Amino acid sequence: MTMDLDMPKQHHPAVAVIMSVYKSDMLDNFRDAIESILKQDYPNITVFLFCDGPLQSEVNNYIMDLSVRYNINVTYSKKNVGLASGLNSLIDAVLSNAEYEFIARMDSDDISRISRLSKQIEFMITHEDVDVSGTSCREFGADFCLEEKHLPVKHSDLLNFSIARCPFIHPTVMFRRRVFETGIRYPVSTQLTEDMALWFNLLSQGFKFSNLNEILLDYRVNSAMLKRRNGFRKALSEITIRMKYMVRLRRVNITNIMLISARVFFHLMPPTLMSLAYKKFRNIKR
Repeated sequence: MTMDLDMPKQHHPAVAVIMSVYKSDMLDNFRDAIESILKQDYPNITVFLFCDGPLQSEVNNYIMDLSVRYNINVTYSKKNVGLASGLNSLIDAVLSNAEYEFIARMDSDDISRISRLSKQIEFMITHEDVDVSGTSCREFGADFCLEEKHLPVKHSDLLNFSIARCPFIHPTVMFRRRVFETGIRYPVSTQLTEDMALWFNLLSQGFKFSNLNEILLDYRVNSAMLKRRNGFRKALSEITIRMKYMVRLRRVNITNIMLISARVFFHLMPPTLMSLAYKKFRNIKR
């Protein structure tokens, strides 16, 4: 099945794109991100934006202007509550309107390719058993970037892959509405990142994953990302949780135990070595 993008808007499933913006977000990066959504070739999109505490004045002014010119739903928080809480607030807002069939993620400094949403929605329509889908990406912004980052495609492969690695590139993800109608939300108290904690939760409850093996997003990275992953406490907490879910998901084997254990050394590496290892090993699909 191929969608006709020239058909009237009401004939295309409605998709809500949820984004959170924070005080450290720069105007140029944020403008690139949100305009890449507003310029999509898919005709039935609404942006739901969460302003997580006070923003830089130029970003705030830009958002006020956008909300006048475009169909953007803006939620303001007086204080910083964190990404997970912000996304959960947006999910609640989306679910209050029955028209939205799909919920897509987007970060405030990445760039979606013009056909990202149309291709993801077409994929979801033709694969009715898939609950969550992602895409490949191109990275930019640091010396350890990958020109192409691809992840496993099939659910069975992603289930095993997720024990030691993240199954999705978070800002590329699209959910069916039914995922969140169960009451599931991003965990707000977790030793893992909010997205990895969500993926484990969804896998435990039997939701189906898939990835499109096509680059549909330009993903901005920086050296601060590696610094956040450094340290013994980070390594210990991550390994403990991954071991727990390896058992819960019935994926106990020597390979998975070795891959999880190896993350201790990754988290304890000096930043220079971590950068080299990050570029060399993370695009390996198994």
